[in-house]
Amino acid sequence: MLLTATADALVVVMAVQIGLLLPLGRLSPSIPADARTVVGGAILGALVVVLNEVVGLYDFRRGFGRRELIVRLGAAFTGAYLAFGFVAYLLHFVQVGRKAFIFSFLTALPLTLLLRMGAQRLSADQRRRQTVMLLGAGSVSQNVARAVVASPHAYELLGCVGGPSEPSGAAELPYLGTLDDLDWLSKLMRPDIIVVALEERRGSLPVSEIVECKLRGIQVEDWPGFYEKVTGKIPIANLRPSWLVFADGFMKPRLTIAFKRALDIVGSLAGLIAGLPVLAAAAALIRWESRGPVFFRQERLGQYGRVYSVFKFRSMHVDAHQMPAPRDGEPDTRVTRVGRWLRRTRIDEVPQLINVLLGEMSLVGPRPEWVALVPEFKQKVPFYLHRLAAKPGITGWAQVRNPYGSTVENTVEKLQYDLYYIKNMSLFLDLLILLHTIQIVLFTRGSGGWKVKPQAESTTSVSYAG
Repeated sequence: MLLTATADALVVVMAVQIGLLLPLGRLSPSIPADARTVVGGAILGALVVVLNEVVGLYDFRRGFGRRELIVRLGAAFTGAYLAFGFVAYLLHFVQVGRKAFIFSFLTALPLTLLLRMGAQRLSADQRRRQTVMLLGAGSVSQNVARAVVASPHAYELLGCVGGPSEPSGAAELPYLGTLDDLDWLSKLMRPDIIVVALEERRGSLPVSEIVECKLRGIQVEDWPGFYEKVTGKIPIANLRPSWLVFADGFMKPRLTIAFKRALDIVGSLAGLIAGLPVLAAAAALIRWESRGPVFFRQERLGQYGRVYSVFKFRSMHVDAHQMPAPRDGEPDTRVTRVGRWLRRTRIDEVPQLINVLLGEMSLVGPRPEWVALVPEFKQKVPFYLHRLAAKPGITGWAQVRNPYGSTVENTVEKLQYDLYYIKNMSLFLDLLILLHTIQIVLFTRGSGGWKVKPQAESTTSVSYAG
């Protein structure tokens, strides 16, 4: 950590000094390179290091993907440079010059990003994977094992230790022994992490042996938290309600809510103003191709169960409810030609910015559900109504991680991602989701506008605004 922090600070300091020496048009060096600029560069570098620590970039136990690294590093640099501007305004003896300030930001940020990405690639093959031992051999343990094997995280599965009433492991799950063997198995195999995944703990949990393992430096985790960390979703099958009660997270600080609402207002206004020509063209094409209203309105369930009408561009024929649903793999003839293009480019979702501006939705949040489907999902999906703790969003963690679908099974999968988002809600997560959404829109992935994926027949309402 110390070496990485020093390198980050040096990159900023060197960028400031180079910026003082280079002639950049009208931004001539008004402040010469002297003690003040050296002190200013050092303070700026220190602020970058502090903000990098705040956003978690020095937590090397976690692996950041490219998008998340860009978001976190960009937030750290922006915050550090804004803070330095405030300090320089108050303390006139701390200066770096406008030219060096701009130059260092434009060069140090991408250079730091490239250095970190290069270091991650070079160390990827040398990084030792953390070994995992599972306590339990039932269905819960098997689900965790599959998540570990399929996960890009640096974990290696050693096997499972079965409970007294559990089977001797599935074919894909190495069986190491029973709970009576935990003491010598932990000493022999020396796992980095022990995940407690017993389906029945009463009278069978070897507390003293687990405490002894923890005192020897082995990390002990409950299975829902470990599964959440590996997969980015909270499992609802076999989940005890008490875990939701005592788990960290699910906190919504007022400052986070205020910043999130400010981002919603600024983002929705900017999107509506900047996209006005495109919106006008889309409305004209809809009216030109088929009769009926431009907008599609439908009652959706919002935060805390409030009902509101969502706005979208109409992408189906007005009489779509009278037309037969498509067979598996066939194009949906109920969708108009313009509607296919609107869905593929996601422009049909843009009018929801009106709902965001009105405070009924957020830019990022769980997908708003049609009111008519809620009773069925409430009955068949555990913890379903807990997703109403957050405002519905135009995009969300579930939308970028899971393809669209309206079946109960797909709703269960989406709910697991929604609960993860609600538990870990933050501006950083919102920015990461928005960045991922932009990538999806640019490459038009997952729109489902051309062909229908095999799933249950859609029951989506066709009620249009007049």
